[in-house]
Amino acid sequence: MRIKIKTTKWQEAVDVTSKIEKEIVGQKGKACLIFCPHTTCGLTINEGADPAVIEDVLEAIDELTPRLDFKHKEGNSISHIKSSLVGSSLLIPLENCRLNLGKWQKIFFLEFDGPREREIWVELL
Repeated sequence: MRIKIKTTKWQEAVDVTSKIEKEIVGQKGKACLIFCPHTTCGLTINEGADPAVIEDVLEAIDELTPRLDFKHKEGNSISHIKSSLVGSSLLIPLENCRLNLGKWQKIFFLEFDGPREREIWVELL
């Protein structure tokens, strides 16, 4: 399954939890693998109840990444580094054909080089 995501900012977090849940409803499996095939964005799980949390996460990632004289001269080297720090896949257990997330947890697609049209791949195992 492939889910399309259209980002609107250079750096942003998009809650994709409901999109993934919609795709897997009625499917059988023990786990859900979510993969991002792009090198300048990533996936994470974090609190979704308070939007300030994921804003803080993005700000902290921005502070953790140094501004260097990068050898890669496309102008998006920092985005590749952020993607490597965050990671490109998640494995989430399923229970009764539903994502077995914690009470406050949501799945976020993190854009580091937008705006762009992206996708994530979802497989049940």
